[in-house]
Amino acid sequence: MSKKIFITSFHPLVSRNILSSGILDKLNSSGFKVVILVPREKKDFFEKSFANEGVVVEGVVFKSGRREAFFRYISFACLRTETLKIKRKTEMGGSGAISSLFFANRIGVGLLRFLEKITYKHDIFGTLFEKYKPEKVFSTDMQSELDIALIHEAKKRNIKTVGMIRSWDNLTSKGLIRVIPGKLLVWNEIVRTEAQKYHYIKDPLISIVGIVHYDSYKDLKETSREDFIKKIGGDVSKKTALLVPIGDRYLKENTVDRDIVKILSEILPLNFQILVRLPPGDFVRELENKENKFERIKVLFDRATKNFENIKMTEIGKQDDEHLVNTLRNVDIVISGPSTMAIDSVVFDKPTVLFGFDGYQKRPYLDSIRRYYDYDNFVPVIESGGVRLAKSVEEFKELVNSAINNPSKDHDFRMCLVDMEASVFYGKCLERLMDALK
Repeated sequence: MSKKIFITSFHPLVSRNILSSGILDKLNSSGFKVVILVPREKKDFFEKSFANEGVVVEGVVFKSGRREAFFRYISFACLRTETLKIKRKTEMGGSGAISSLFFANRIGVGLLRFLEKITYKHDIFGTLFEKYKPEKVFSTDMQSELDIALIHEAKKRNIKTVGMIRSWDNLTSKGLIRVIPGKLLVWNEIVRTEAQKYHYIKDPLISIVGIVHYDSYKDLKETSREDFIKKIGGDVSKKTALLVPIGDRYLKENTVDRDIVKILSEILPLNFQILVRLPPGDFVRELENKENKFERIKVLFDRATKNFENIKMTEIGKQDDEHLVNTLRNVDIVISGPSTMAIDSVVFDKPTVLFGFDGYQKRPYLDSIRRYYDYDNFVPVIESGGVRLAKSVEEFKELVNSAINNPSKDHDFRMCLVDMEASVFYGKCLERLMDALK
């Protein structure tokens, strides 16, 4: 193989979303040797998971300094989205609120990108470029500092670049795309519009490829309902409600997830059991670290394989993805916080209820789970009607009972939501990604 392509995997979700999609085999069969660039501390994991004759793994070390901190700060100031308006009042502590008045426009964006280009001095990838001499570079997360440095290096060497927006909320929450690749790949029309509106990227550079890892869902090994329920330690004679907690990372003193389990255990029919899918890269300490007793109804707990000592570094492997797919195939209803599970669940046509209240507590808006549903990426999801948002315990009980008693009620709305967020789901995403990389 004479042709080489660099692919980045610096964010924990990339191995699941891109590398496990079949793209490596496709590139190999098209004559490419793939070089996966990963954090050095994860090199062994990636070599065991993906390395073969046509795929090699290189570990990278990068320490950001004052320059990166400055440009990251200004990149956030270049955006005035509803998401960042809320975040500036919460976890960002007001950072960038004043600066955004000056930078969040075409002139400010152009100035930042000009300064970014002329001040770039890193050469952390220089040795790897000399070693492999790649024909193309594929950045899987265009807002990562390492990906930014890689694209700079590739452009300096006149090497073709393709960049991807990693997730549905990134363009409204993760700061400006500081360096524009030769081609930008996005999930759907919503994200394409955001790239144009907030990041001033011209339409001809943008391609919609869909949610690539969905392509592999139809080919993953299917487990029968009986075998799945036995695997999770459940009762095969009962129906199953899947609960997706928000996690401790997103709420101070997170008692909400614990309260939701308690409320569900009180309102679900006795022929139900609850499966709590713990977040792969986060804790839910109020559920995990205490002996909670839910005597009325059985509560089961499930977590993806822990493959690193630091839980935040967790990578989702093929086995974990198979388990997620079989979970969604075999549960009867999905209850979730503000998560991409709102999309995953409707792809499998499951009635889905989102909890938008703080359990038994009443919190100020800026400390509440309610604020996440006002983020830009969630507004069209709620408006679609494909999922139902409960804003109180009473409404939660009503929506859960309605979903149980009439699971097909919102079918048409769910299909509209799938079409809006994952319109190229039906086996074409990987094909579109390959076309973009050719």
